[in-house]
Amino acid sequence: MKTIYKTNGKAAKYSPFACDLYNGCPHECSYCHNNHSSMSKTLGGKTVRLKKQLVDEDTAYEIFCKELARYRSEIISSGSPLHFSFVSDPCLSETIELNWKCIDYAISQGVPVQVLTKRADWLNHPAVQNALCHKDLIKVGFSLTGCDALEPGASPNAERISAINFLHFAGISTWASIEPIIDPHRSLCMIAHTVNCCDHYKVGILSGKKKYSPQQIRDFMDVVKSFDFLSVYCKNSTIKCSKKITWI
Repeated sequence: MKTIYKTNGKAAKYSPFACDLYNGCPHECSYCHNNHSSMSKTLGGKTVRLKKQLVDEDTAYEIFCKELARYRSEIISSGSPLHFSFVSDPCLSETIELNWKCIDYAISQGVPVQVLTKRADWLNHPAVQNALCHKDLIKVGFSLTGCDALEPGASPNAERISAINFLHFAGISTWASIEPIIDPHRSLCMIAHTVNCCDHYKVGILSGKKKYSPQQIRDFMDVVKSFDFLSVYCKNSTIKCSKKITWI
């Protein structure tokens, strides 16, 4: 059972390598792919659990360390950090100890890492303090949609923004996943509220049925481009949507 793997498809746009140790997430986001895809029974659900094949947390850590030795040179040469994580949240009370133990070890081996979370209540947790001191090897990101009602188990978006602000002014590289865009106006608000404390943005549209038009996405992108000092990556799906013809 792998803890580290090479990504493909949409995930590869975040990082070519990722680490997933747990399944399940209590955020209960209504739009979550893990809850609605063909793999939902395996990956989804609100009950957080260590992947069965990893046996227990001590065994999982041993497996991670062995796999990191295998992938270390390749991750470093890729120029992209090891991503934590796509299936669960690495900053939950149930996952934070093991995830950040692994993050700590990766950093000790000179491997850069990036974290993506919807929690904002973990910054003072003792498990993360050492890793956060290695500012050259860690990037911390938060998913921001501006739609708290659709993410009932996550920290409010306002608290996530406060956490980004705290980390940025502590000298830690920060980024935001503006994905999915549920309401273009709210997504623009998330960017507007973080322009002074976020180093990079990744933008992606909602999968499936949307309540906005290609023109609204074009308008969204025009506003984002007007912040010409921002570092922004727009996923292919967003670009394709903006190029669609809107019939009147």
